[in-house]
Amino acid sequence: MATNKLNVDNVSSNLFMLSGDEEQSTPYGWDNMPEFDQPDGEAFHKIVVRFRGEEDVRKFAELMEQNFITTKTKSIWYPQLDKKRNSLLRWMDDDEEI
Repeated sequence: MATNKLNVDNVSSNLFMLSGDEEQSTPYGWDNMPEFDQPDGEAFHKIVVRFRGEEDVRKFAELMEQNFITTKTKSIWYPQLDKKRNSLLRWMDDDEEI
């Protein structure tokens, strides 16, 4: 069995071992910030619809009030999703100059 011939305390002098007395903090100074909670934005239900021809796609788009259904469209929201709805919601700091 090997012995510590240099009589060095490897545990307390190790940079990578914590003693437990360290101050608990979050990275980037985010202490005492409110918890981030974002509700799931996934669809309630999803249906796959298949079309026999281009005319059927146009009729479906008209019925669904969707103006931008093309051959490359993979999915749509009904009613049509307003992508710009939250575009004006931003955090503004009163002390910060623009």
